[in-house]
Amino acid sequence: MRSYIALLLCCIPPALFAAPPAQRIEASYDVSTKGVKIAEITEKFTRSGNHYRIESVTRPVGLLALFKPDTLHVVSEGDVTAQGLHPQNFVYRRSQETIKNTAASFDWGQATLMLSDRYGQRFEPLPPDTQDRLSVQYQFRYIPFLHEHKELVMHITNGSKIDTRHYVIRSREMLTVPMGTLETLYLSTPPESTAWKTEIWLSVENGNVPCKIVLTEDSGDQLTQVLTALSITQ
Repeated sequence: MRSYIALLLCCIPPALFAAPPAQRIEASYDVSTKGVKIAEITEKFTRSGNHYRIESVTRPVGLLALFKPDTLHVVSEGDVTAQGLHPQNFVYRRSQETIKNTAASFDWGQATLMLSDRYGQRFEPLPPDTQDRLSVQYQFRYIPFLHEHKELVMHITNGSKIDTRHYVIRSREMLTVPMGTLETLYLSTPPESTAWKTEIWLSVENGNVPCKIVLTEDSGDQLTQVLTALSITQ
């Protein structure tokens, strides 16, 4: 199963536009599959001047904690620019299955991305809008008029490769998650030859913080991540 996944003028409500700068965001999520909770995620976004740091920790619970007590620690650091988040370093670390550990280093001046995984280090061309697997969830906050977009194309690295994600943006809808009923923007990847799909619900009133993510595997199995707690400090 894919790794846990893992971002406003006048008379129009401010939340419809790019969210105001946040100095600190703390979020908690439950992760489940087939209706069974298997993990908890705690994330912390901090901004100091034009620098940001995001730290995400995923801990297994229940039977998964008993038979596979593998903690996932992910960190993204970089700059905050006029275009949003500009990652510099990305680290993906497992406490037990260390062979799956990856990292990425962004050289924007040379337009190259250094990838590090079980196969060693190598360099790839760096598309100008590339995000890492963690920063992308907060980049939605920096896209102005996101609700007016029909689709969105994003380049995302997991430290081992760069994927291109095409999202179709649907109309807004109300969604109930453990922390309450929220107005959301719904994004999904177009149908493919298999059942594989990514679906994201962004909380409009909270500056487009993801409040639900569903990853559907080729086999049809699903991994669901839902928001349970959220604190935003401006």
